[in-house]
Amino acid sequence: MRKISYGFTQLMKLHLHDYHVNLKAKMVPFAGYEMPVQYPQGVLKEHLYCRESCGLFDVSHMGQVKVFGEDRMKFVETLTTGEFQTKKSGQSVLCLILNEKAGIIDDTIVAKRDDHIHIVVNAGNKFIDMKQMDKIIKDYNYKVQYEYLKDKPLIAVQGPNAHKVLNEVFGTEYNLDKIPFMFMVNIKKNGIDYQINRCGYTGEDGYEISVESSQAQELCEKLLATKMAQFCGLGARDSLRLEAGLCLHGHEMDDTISPYEAKLMWTVRKPNKETGKYNESAAFIGRDALPQRQKDAKFKRMGFITQSGIARPPCDIEFQGQKIGSVTSGTYSPNLKKGLGFAFINNEYAKDGTQLQADIRGSKVNITLSPTPFVPQRYYKPEKK
Repeated sequence: MRKISYGFTQLMKLHLHDYHVNLKAKMVPFAGYEMPVQYPQGVLKEHLYCRESCGLFDVSHMGQVKVFGEDRMKFVETLTTGEFQTKKSGQSVLCLILNEKAGIIDDTIVAKRDDHIHIVVNAGNKFIDMKQMDKIIKDYNYKVQYEYLKDKPLIAVQGPNAHKVLNEVFGTEYNLDKIPFMFMVNIKKNGIDYQINRCGYTGEDGYEISVESSQAQELCEKLLATKMAQFCGLGARDSLRLEAGLCLHGHEMDDTISPYEAKLMWTVRKPNKETGKYNESAAFIGRDALPQRQKDAKFKRMGFITQSGIARPPCDIEFQGQKIGSVTSGTYSPNLKKGLGFAFINNEYAKDGTQLQADIRGSKVNITLSPTPFVPQRYYKPEKK
């Protein structure tokens, strides 16, 4: 794994920076921003509260981009690995942006809308991603324009009570509790426009709400006023995503790692099994390099559980004293009450149940390779009639 340099010379601030400071958040540098890592209740309680009720996360550091124009489908199918031809308006797809060598520039959520494409990208990569967009528009002469929504804060509402929180804030007339998982809708309440996507990064049911910066604090105060939600920081967000078996760019992904090595081939569009042809208007960048990357892959991402301690990067993973991998992410699991994480493991040893050792500051700690997610994902599924 290559260390990512975000290239920012000065930390940027969230639209709600002062609001978080007033909530007594501890602010730290992250992906070029000053971000809340935890609030007074602490990471452990924030994590458990999100699993049990509803956590709020200010993820406004993420990049939001709207793409317009007659070639927008060709553009997004060149830019990303997602399949959009069969998707309904409002449907969202988790996909990858690859370079020519099939390295992962970024992972992104793309929503197909009636008259545009909505893209959410990672904070540290958003300007890199937009350079890639510019290059594609120029190289392919696509008739598209995009708009970077720099004044649209993004608030994630995550947990088993997320739908109750939104119903209390917005009312039941919008049927927000019935939105399918990975679908986006727009609503207007008291003259204010909200864009709401049922998705998230915790493994729980939840939503991400985009709103004008002038309305963001009022939205947060209404969410807190339900008494079912509280703010959580980056610390809890990381332990939640790891328990849910979710990757983080710069850890399990970077522009040298392929979808095969990251075990993310499920995000890559595939040809029709019967015809062998792709259902698309354009081929994605990096496709031609994927077969060779698969042949050349010498390691893959694996989950692990530690018998004691916490193995964090850059811990080595060993078998009988020989290095056969390295940790990419590691944390303490508040739900399982043990250490867990991800590591890149040489293919020969990359099998669930394999017993290995992590070198934690010179101490050898036993670990077991484990299937993921470590805790069940609880995304919304409509009741079967």
